[in-house]
Parts: sequence; C-alpha cells; structure tokens
Amino acid sequence: MALWSPPDPILRQLKGLSRERSFLLKEKQIERNRLHALEHSVYKSKRELKRYGQRLKLIEKQLIEIEKEMEILVKNDPQMHQRIKHLESIPGISFKSAATVVGETLGFTGFTNAKQLTSYAGFDVVLKESGAYKGKTRISKKGNKHIRSALYMPAMSAIQWNPTLRKFYERVQPTKVKPMIALVAVERKLLVLMYSLWKNEIDYDPEHEQKKTARTEVLAAQDRSNLTLTSS
Repeated sequence: MALWSPPDPILRQLKGLSRERSFLLKEKQIERNRLHALEHSVYKSKRELKRYGQRLKLIEKQLIEIEKEMEILVKNDPQMHQRIKHLESIPGISFKSAATVVGETLGFTGFTNAKQLTSYAGFDVVLKESGAYKGKTRISKKGNKHIRSALYMPAMSAIQWNPTLRKFYERVQPTKVKPMIALVAVERKLLVLMYSLWKNEIDYDPEHEQKKTARTEVLAAQDRSNLTLTSS
C-alpha cells in the first residue's frame, strides 16, 4: 500500500484559484440574469442598472486577474506547464479547462485507472433495466461538479470540430432517450483522454484516436456477431 504524501503546493494553489474562478463565473451569471430581468421590468431605476453594471465589471476584472495568476503559477513550473500543453493539444480544450481539471484532480494523483477518475467526476451513467422493462437513463449528480462544468463547453466544441468525437457522439446519441447523455459521454471521453495524455506526457494524436476508435467498433461488431450466432 502506497504511503500518503501531501499534495504539491502548486497544485493546491491551482485548485484554489480554479474554485475561486468557478464561484465568480456563477456570480457573473446570477448578476446577468438579474440585470436582464431589471432591464425588462416596468419599474427600473437608472442608478440600480448602473450598480449592476459596476458589479459585472468588477467580477470581470477579478476573473481576468485570477486567470492571469493561474497562467503565471503554471508557467513557473516547467514540467506542469508542458504537461498542461499536452492537454491543450486536444481540440476544444483551453488552458482554463485544462488547468481546472488538473487543479481539481491535483494532477490526477490518487487515481490508478480511468474508471476511478470518471466516478470521482460524477460521470457515472446509471441504467435502470429489468428484463423487458427499461427505465430512465440518468447521470450521477454526485462527484466533482467543477470538473463537469469545466468540460461542458469543450465537449460542445469537440462535437463540432473533432471528427473522432463527433462520430462517437453521433453513434451514442440515437441510442439514448436524452441527448444530454450523449454529451456527457463525450465529456467523459475527454476526461479519460486528458488523463492518458497527462500520464504518458504526450500530445493528442487524432490518427491514433481514430485507429483506436475503429478497433473498438470492430471488436464491438464481432461481439454482436458472436452473440447472434450463440443465440441461433
């Protein structure tokens, strides 16, 4: 059994900054919603509108400061900087997304396999099935919401710009009752891919990913064929 060791102080700082950024993004959305409601209200005050605008500007200023601190923190650690660059090589993954995932997982420490990681993030997909009855498909609401939030937009981008993940999404989406399940499947795949690139310290290789996906599809087709023959 491996002995426990305290997390890298830089990773702890990165996690703290990413959490602060996450909180401010939430506050920014709340203030925007309130401002929008006020702008469409019959009773609105110019002074009140001005204060909302000022608060939004302050939040935006602080977000820029935090993101700059995150960049400086990472650049001051050459090894971490390079490994995060590997994650950024994935289409759709920005520095902010990569840094958030790395911070929240403390550099993927404590995970010995991808299944542990996806469970920690809350990407478990639960299927309620019993004989001929198939219940609702749902996503686990447990786990690290900051990781899920950080991968939402990259997954949306990947569906549009990454041919391999777009094909994966299209293959999964028709089999699910809710389209969101297919999007979560892409988020999960992105997280596993980031974990692999971080551990192996390599850049994303789309050709390798395409070949890997093709092999998986061939094996799945063979399994279905064998199952059909067995049932005959």
